[in-house]
Amino acid sequence: MSSLLFLVAAVAATSWRFDVQTDPLGQNVYVAQASVSEELPQAQLKFSCGGIIGVELQFNLGQATFSGKDFSVEDPAWEDVTFVFPEGPYNTTTRQAPLTDGVGTFEIKGNDAMFIARLFKSGGEVSIEHNTQTARFLLDGASGPIGEVIDACPFKYADQGGAG
Repeated sequence: MSSLLFLVAAVAATSWRFDVQTDPLGQNVYVAQASVSEELPQAQLKFSCGGIIGVELQFNLGQATFSGKDFSVEDPAWEDVTFVFPEGPYNTTTRQAPLTDGVGTFEIKGNDAMFIARLFKSGGEVSIEHNTQTARFLLDGASGPIGEVIDACPFKYADQGGAG
């Protein structure tokens, strides 16, 4: 029941914004972020580029608590994730982000992150399926903020017309 409530909240209140932040070295990081709802502030979808993070897509499907596996001295294991668009699914892998980015936050980096962000620009919606959790995000309004990040991004890929 609680996951059904999460899905409704995620669909009902997704809005996108663009922001310029700085990394610990003072370098610009360009961010397009979807905020879902005040009731579920831990749920997020964020595309960033710049600084020491490079190109990164982060998502959190609403996990607000942690377990023992969230703390380790080992690199996080690769996990399967599926982005389900109206046109069809896109399967890839993800890793747990550093705990400082939020409990339950996962990340995809580099060319794969850029590819998925470009799919978000088409609008509509996406459902993200990871382990036993699923959340749906509206993508209407994502094109502008994501486009601003891509335009400002100092890292270019072959399909952008720059060196990658």
